[in-house]
Amino acid sequence: MTSSREEPTEVVLVRQQASAAPGAVAVVRLLAGLPPHWACAWAVGGDRITLRVGTPAPGGAEAVAVATVVAGSAPPGWAVPR
Repeated sequence: MTSSREEPTEVVLVRQQASAAPGAVAVVRLLAGLPPHWACAWAVGGDRITLRVGTPAPGGAEAVAVATVVAGSAPPGWAVPR
């Protein structure tokens, strides 16, 4: 039997500019820009945010979509490292 839930997608953002909002503020801004049906857990440490996103739709393409949306929603001065 297969599960209809997939493992959460983990996305890391790092502070790129010293003038960027601190991690705690940045994660609040980031979460506000994400789809409300996504289940999110996060960890903030220094200049790094780790976001774990669970989505209702399973599938490998969903992980790519999550990373793209998170990168596009990143507050100014924060980015997903390449």
